[in-house]
Parts: sequence; C-alpha cells; structure tokens
Amino acid sequence: MSLPEKSRVEWDELVVRRGSRSTRPKRWFETAVTLTGWLWVAVVAVQVLTSALLWLLGWHKFHLYVLDLLPSATPLGVLRMGVTVAAMSAAVFIGWASFNRLRFGRLRRRRPPAPVSDAELAEMLGVPVGEIERWQREKVVDWPADR
Repeated sequence: MSLPEKSRVEWDELVVRRGSRSTRPKRWFETAVTLTGWLWVAVVAVQVLTSALLWLLGWHKFHLYVLDLLPSATPLGVLRMGVTVAAMSAAVFIGWASFNRLRFGRLRRRRPPAPVSDAELAEMLGVPVGEIERWQREKVVDWPADR
C-alpha cells in the first residue's frame, strides 16, 4: 500500500532548481560568494580555537607573543584590532546571510508529512491496530520485513 496523498511530499519542494535564468557567470559568482563565506567561517573558527588554546596555556603568554612581538603594539591597539576583526566578521556574515536570503528566500520550506493515525498506519502496513500500539510501547521493534 502507498502512503495517503496528504502525507506525500512533492519532490520539487526538496530540490533547489536553478532554472534557465542561471548563467555561467551567475553560477561562478554564487560559488565565489559561498566559498568566500565558508573560508571566512573557517578562518574565524581557527582563530577562535587558537586563541582559546593560547588562553588556556596562560595569560602571561599574551604579552610574550602579541605585545612584545611588535614594539609599537599597545593594549589599546590590540583591542582596536580585535574590534576591527569582529566588525569585519559581522559584515561578512550579514552580507552572506543577505545573499542567501535573496537567493533562497522565495522557495517554499520543506514540511514534515502530515501525521497519520494508528488505524491509518495499521491499514497501510497491513497489521492490526493492536500491533501498532504494541510497537509504540516497545524500545525495539522486530519487523519481519527486515529479516
């Protein structure tokens, strides 16, 4: 037996189709924007993890590796650089999110299939309703078709 019509999901809702409007330069641009966004995420993640690791190794290393490395570096300058990197990251993430909203915002969202009652499920599977209720109570279901 097949699933009832109300629980079917249209295949077109699951696949993002580019359509005939998608030209080669547009695809290259979309790929470049996506790769740039993921590259930025990777770089920021590596920096955050490295900073956390260095922080765990000891705060006194901050002066050794950051402030003493550059003679002109001051705590305010380092703070300013951190704020600048955070602002640039926010700008990239907001831009990337806006790009994805423009690109995918008009698509219909996937929805789970409509729930079915125990009686409908029993009818579809060809088993008594009591068997469905027993399966719902058990942690492991021995399904004969899996053997």
